[in-house]
Amino acid sequence: MSGDHNMYQKAKPKGQYVIFGSGGLAKELIAYIEEEGTHEVVCVVSTEPFNNKRYAAKYPVVESIREGAFPGAEFLLAVADPDVKQAIVAKNEERWGTYIHSTATVSPYARIGKGCLLAPQVIVAADARLNDFVFINMNSTVGHDAVVHSCTTMFPHTVVCGGCVIGVSVIMGIGSYVLPGKEIANRVKISAGSIVRHHFKGPVHEGVVLQGNPAAPR
Repeated sequence: MSGDHNMYQKAKPKGQYVIFGSGGLAKELIAYIEEEGTHEVVCVVSTEPFNNKRYAAKYPVVESIREGAFPGAEFLLAVADPDVKQAIVAKNEERWGTYIHSTATVSPYARIGKGCLLAPQVIVAADARLNDFVFINMNSTVGHDAVVHSCTTMFPHTVVCGGCVIGVSVIMGIGSYVLPGKEIANRVKISAGSIVRHHFKGPVHEGVVLQGNPAAPR
């Protein structure tokens, strides 16, 4: 009888997401959401269409969303560019969720802000802190006691080692590393494959591009 009873139980309703963005990151995120099956994408907001007809057929894109639409749905910011992130957040209501892929490993002692996206195989270690709207792509690591400030983007296979402080709106290119305890100023861009072995902190370094091993201003 218990088996018959279970057959008639209502399925748990799926959560809902509104995705902001229609580029590569948005397509990756949608694929993750579809695979995991606990949520559904109810709307995609972007000024640009998908470049793949299969996505476009399933998820029509709108340029804006009115306040209060899709009540109960969380917003996910599937955008890598820090400036675009800030512009989108500024003109939309406060319904930002955080997405953590099921294969990501996040310490129970880590702190994760609103609007963050953690892709497959990401590691966030003990006492690390991610502030709001941080995006960490596949196979990347944030070490113990590190701080990654808001709107920073870490592309695949990047590493922020223990005790580092990464500024606001930093971009870490594929395969780049910041070695233990180093501090990075706001809006710094670390080129792919670079290894940061020294501090680049304070206003004098804001907005610089670091490249090489050891990384130096380009």
